[in-house]
Amino acid sequence: METVQRVVDIQTADGLMAVPTSRPVEGGTRPAVIVVMGSPGVSPNIVGIVDRFAQEGYVAVAPDLYHRAGRLRWAPAEKRQEMQGELRANGFSDASIDMDVKATLDYLRSDPGVSTIGITGFCLGGRVSLQTAIRASGLSAAGIFYGGNMFPGDDRPEAFSAIRESATLAVPVIGFFGEEDQNPTAEEARSLDAHLTNIGKEHAFYYYEGAGHAFFNDDSPGYRPGPAADSWEKILEFFDRHLRRAGSPAASRA
Repeated sequence: METVQRVVDIQTADGLMAVPTSRPVEGGTRPAVIVVMGSPGVSPNIVGIVDRFAQEGYVAVAPDLYHRAGRLRWAPAEKRQEMQGELRANGFSDASIDMDVKATLDYLRSDPGVSTIGITGFCLGGRVSLQTAIRASGLSAAGIFYGGNMFPGDDRPEAFSAIRESATLAVPVIGFFGEEDQNPTAEEARSLDAHLTNIGKEHAFYYYEGAGHAFFNDDSPGYRPGPAADSWEKILEFFDRHLRRAGSPAASRA
């Protein structure tokens, strides 16, 4: 499907945030997917995933959660630690994440061409996807790809915790995890899986042998074509069921 890509600027309380977007050239009302970046930032890989969703018929957007430290900054692995120090100094936090994703949701909800809204993300973005599904309103479904740092210790009560906050989860979730990942470990993911089952939250988690962190990222040494292809097929089916087939303009604006 032919798409059109552009970067829009969304107003937040801390200034303008650049948001790469892609949507089908053909008009009409469509579901939207927020694609949340990993720890490198809004990299070319993330922009490519945005366009892949648009090719499947979605309005897709990727908020730049690092905008307080510069427009559309991203860093390769060898520069990431240096950049993350700058980010902390410029106010990057769970509170800033909540603010930025809410601004993105508001932007999409104001678009007459958008019906329902889903969210997915990778690494940091997987964590943000679940955080948003729990804390924000206006979503219909959420996908987690190997969300890192979802299980802070009791000594960090201010940090988002997938276990502590999950009681208010109100949308279906799909999750994808590598058996060889260290953040989260498969054991941690299974503990969340069991917890969500015990409290009656709709979800489905998938685990991949021979895969670690970043198995979906074809720019990463961790890329695994088999798990990447399988998880892509599964999340498309999941969003088709919960966004496209179940969607209506009224539902996303409730």
